[in-house]
Amino acid sequence: MEINPAGLTTWRVKVIYNTLFNPRYGRGLSPTLVETITAVRQYDLAELAQGRHEIKGEKIFMDVMTLTTGLAETRRAELHQEYAAIHLLLGGEERIDYGLPGDWQSELPYDDARDVQLLDIIRHRQTLAMFPGMYAIFLPHEPHKVACQLNVSMPIKKAVIKVHYTLLL
Repeated sequence: MEINPAGLTTWRVKVIYNTLFNPRYGRGLSPTLVETITAVRQYDLAELAQGRHEIKGEKIFMDVMTLTTGLAETRRAELHQEYAAIHLLLGGEERIDYGLPGDWQSELPYDDARDVQLLDIIRHRQTLAMFPGMYAIFLPHEPHKVACQLNVSMPIKKAVIKVHYTLLL
């Protein structure tokens, strides 16, 4: 996050893509992100129950879910303003598309209560291939489209860990 010349807070795209199996997974990350990923590594991820798991109350929490991947053309991208989102794949294969701030359009307003805005990435789309144990970190204002099929549609299990932006300053 940085303050631009007009005095507004802006975020640069810094998608972080790694695996929990990398012994140096924390290199270059903020201390809060290292602590969060280390805490998540302590769970029995294969047996993790669906639903919400609090790590540090409302500031850091994890939602575990099962989804079925589908064609990217049938999905909407999203962005968050209050939380960074760590998408950790626990089972299956997933494609995640993402874009740059400003490379999207939406006719829908931001939903403050859910911290989400649904949108379409219209320029500079990038793609990540996700396999079990891999994670991608999207900072606030980074549009991302999840649950896209990589090769074929399949059920997946994933955890989305939310980290409030104030912990990243």
